[in-house]
Amino acid sequence: MKNRKLGLCMYLIGGGLLAVAAGLLIAYFGLKTSDDQEIPALLWSGLAMAVVAVVLLPVGYFISTRPDRELKERFQKYSTLPKTDISDFAEEIAAMREAFTAEKNPASNQFFIRPFAGSACVSDFGVLSGGKVVWGCIVQANRTLYQNQRIDMLPVPAVILYSPDAYFDGDPLELKCIAERLYKGKEGNFLSNESAFFTNRRLSDAVTGGREVYVSCIMAYRPHLPLYKATDNLFPVVASPSERSAFVLNLKYWTADFAAYYVHNGSKGRDGIFEV
Repeated sequence: MKNRKLGLCMYLIGGGLLAVAAGLLIAYFGLKTSDDQEIPALLWSGLAMAVVAVVLLPVGYFISTRPDRELKERFQKYSTLPKTDISDFAEEIAAMREAFTAEKNPASNQFFIRPFAGSACVSDFGVLSGGKVVWGCIVQANRTLYQNQRIDMLPVPAVILYSPDAYFDGDPLELKCIAERLYKGKEGNFLSNESAFFTNRRLSDAVTGGREVYVSCIMAYRPHLPLYKATDNLFPVVASPSERSAFVLNLKYWTADFAAYYVHNGSKGRDGIFEV
């Protein structure tokens, strides 16, 4: 996004000024009470910095997270797509895989990830160079991923499952069945701790029917989805069991048919995980 760098810069400067202002004010009142000395410059400098920070922080946040014109036009485009059925999921994922493989600059798909505690394991963009495009399915996600968020473009956490097994290229809906079984046993498995990040946890054969399936936390970036939100639980991801992180495939590599299918299919989402 064109506005992101400017907005983040303002946001970081505002945060730095607020920290310095707090330090100056603490120093001022500390000196005043310790030996009756007053240094007015500390007080006025601290107050001035605090005022500037209070202005920069919300403005920077708004600029860095609001959609630019390109994203607004894209929203209008995909919200009016006709309903489409998919007859060959393998053909769709193969086309998206080919488009992504032809990418000459994987860094163009990177984005800002808010620093959740323990989120380093889901913040490694190395998978954009070493991963593969496969079908992924949401098990559960932060509720905002299913809501209209045309202003706040920051990514939110979700738990997905995916498989490198070519079997799922043609039958990705089976992943939804596996996700359902996993979610139903949530209270007795690792999903019960909704604040813990993890990656590439292989599911047991009892859950997957003997297929190789992994479950991972991801940071889902809304601009990589047609309507900036999850309108279905099934979508293409870039993932690999040998890489730390996984990410939703950027919309620019999606086929037109699958984008239309995704917009209208409308699976009910799983609320929960990492309230933000």
